[in-house]
Amino acid sequence: MLKKIFKNTLIISLAIFGVFLVSLLFGARYPMDKSVNEIEAKYLLNSSSFKNIDGVNIHYADEGSGPVLLLLHANYANLIDWDPWVQKLSSDYRIIRLDIPGHGLTEADPSNDYSMSRTLVLIEKLLLYLEINKLSIAGASLGGTIGIHFANQNPEKVENLILVSPGALNPRIRGSDQPAELPKAFDLVTQITPRSLVKGLLSGGFGNPENISEELVTRWHDLLLREGQRDAQMARMRQYVSGNIDEVINQVKSPVLIMWGKKNKVVPVDLAYEMEDLLINSSAVEMIIYESGGHQLVQELGERTAVDALGYLVQSNKGAMQ
Repeated sequence: MLKKIFKNTLIISLAIFGVFLVSLLFGARYPMDKSVNEIEAKYLLNSSSFKNIDGVNIHYADEGSGPVLLLLHANYANLIDWDPWVQKLSSDYRIIRLDIPGHGLTEADPSNDYSMSRTLVLIEKLLLYLEINKLSIAGASLGGTIGIHFANQNPEKVENLILVSPGALNPRIRGSDQPAELPKAFDLVTQITPRSLVKGLLSGGFGNPENISEELVTRWHDLLLREGQRDAQMARMRQYVSGNIDEVINQVKSPVLIMWGKKNKVVPVDLAYEMEDLLINSSAVEMIIYESGGHQLVQELGERTAVDALGYLVQSNKGAMQ
């Protein structure tokens, strides 16, 4: 009797698994996509706004008053991750933060163009709409690399540049004018995206994985499941080109603060010192190394990095007025 029950259970389990695999082959997803309405109901902020730029409905927040600080998040991240910085700096600065297309509440780009040039154009047009001509930029990982390119192309606009573990010098992509070759199997991530995958991604970015909150994992996972985002993330990964990034860094003229975690496994801390050496035309370069931090400093050491950013900006602005 027990053998028969076991056999029937095994057959049913294999049948269900077979149906699951077949459904994936025909484009089904696990977990299923979450609708725009469901995600926005959960993650819209009181300060949330949307602006359609070149067909992309960009989600951004505009808070505080004073000199402008633009916050650019990391890959897979979102503008909510910057909350500790907004809380600390918005009494002295006007903080603009946005979800980069394919992240957070900004929809996937209908053009399917996730190149650096396209990303820069969208940000520049959003700033034009907001009538911002002078600003400081803080960018984390991907956001830091975007900030470097923006500062290189708009030297007259950027007053200060804060680079939080930028991924620009990652040897896997550094100096290439062609996207990195990714195995076709990577596309499975767009169909099978369990919560554990997101937690693993965050664990690799934290100096101490025990600091990862369940709320952070849930938010990253939910926003990744927003309809269209998984495909957009994969498209950005497959289109990413660093180009002649060493030369781009050489041309940055603004003052720069480098923030780096000593336990960074994504872009090792040795690259922080290399980036410092590459900033040959920057008017001033400072660096803070966080002994306990990993790659995701904004998520892991949000309050501490915010305090340091505020101190740096206040001091830098004082120096500029003298």
